[in-house]
Amino acid sequence: MPIEPDAARQRIVIVPNRSITATGLWFFFAGAGAAALPVALWFTLQGFWPVLGYALLELGLLALCLRACWRHGRYGETILICGDRLVVEKGDAHHRERQEYNRYWAQLVEQVPESRLHPRRLLIRSHGHECEVGVCLNEAERGILKRRLTELMRPAP
Repeated sequence: MPIEPDAARQRIVIVPNRSITATGLWFFFAGAGAAALPVALWFTLQGFWPVLGYALLELGLLALCLRACWRHGRYGETILICGDRLVVEKGDAHHRERQEYNRYWAQLVEQVPESRLHPRRLLIRSHGHECEVGVCLNEAERGILKRRLTELMRPAP
């Protein structure tokens, strides 16, 4: 039975766990502001005017941190296996990186760290080039990805 072209095409999409929406993020920021600003204004009216400046600085830093977390949450990886090609695309909306490998020459390597504090790394290597996949996954999910990629990278019978 011949393999249909669409059946030989496999796509794996990896995205980090985004537990909050943009609306939820705005509500969180508004709640933090609603809690901090009245207290800061009360202290300002009592004569402790630097408190308001520190509260505004704190809210500005919180906004920058939330923005960085949101941008990091838009990171994603796509692994496409089609015929004899293996394509890895990763990055966010502003910066995408694409690497293409020959499926039969590519090797899947699991790199064990020297320290137990660091996670294992899953690399696709071929002809002196390598690309880490599953960066945003935990150890169990990375193991599932390794088994699935090992299965998909085998030569077709």
